[in-house]
Amino acid sequence: MTALKEKLRLSDEMLGRPAPAGKPVRAGKSARPGRRPRRRGPNRFRQGLLLGICIGMTAALLVGVVGFLVTERRGVAPAAAENASAERHGQGDQRKEPQAAISIDSEHLGDLQVRIEAKVSAPGSYNPITKGQVVAYTDMVAMPMAHKSGPIVMAEVSGQPGVYQALSNVPMAGEYNVIVEVKQPMAATANQRLEVGTVQPKK
Repeated sequence: MTALKEKLRLSDEMLGRPAPAGKPVRAGKSARPGRRPRRRGPNRFRQGLLLGICIGMTAALLVGVVGFLVTERRGVAPAAAENASAERHGQGDQRKEPQAAISIDSEHLGDLQVRIEAKVSAPGSYNPITKGQVVAYTDMVAMPMAHKSGPIVMAEVSGQPGVYQALSNVPMAGEYNVIVEVKQPMAATANQRLEVGTVQPKK
């Protein structure tokens, strides 16, 4: 009983009274050497915020990837359909509009003068095409487009149905590409190489 009273009795120091003589003063508890201070636990609010940001960024990335794939597939399909449609139309136009047959006979007359003659006929039957719209071009092979001449209107030769002829001068000697184009009544193009010299050709 006496021991219990001693424990419950307040110390003189806590009551502000001086300690009696001869009574040892109890020192406060000192921190144990080597003991680490207690760390606070992780902040739950911060963890939740970081987790929410990570989930949001992942979801946005997935939505973007899915949207890109869907958009790319939808974009490629119409383009392929348009190309297929264009090819079909092109094939249909070629079938509906047959090309005329052209036979070119050109020669150098001398002094850089060239005679261009073309026989134009219908495909399949090879019947001569009369009253057609026919033009010609000359282009130097060594310097394409630099000395191109044309369009040169070709006139139908009297008494020779389907034969068209024109005269033209070239700027210099060399090899030329002679191009004949039929515009009406059916479109067609043909070409022939012609060597133009500086001297009068032998007859």
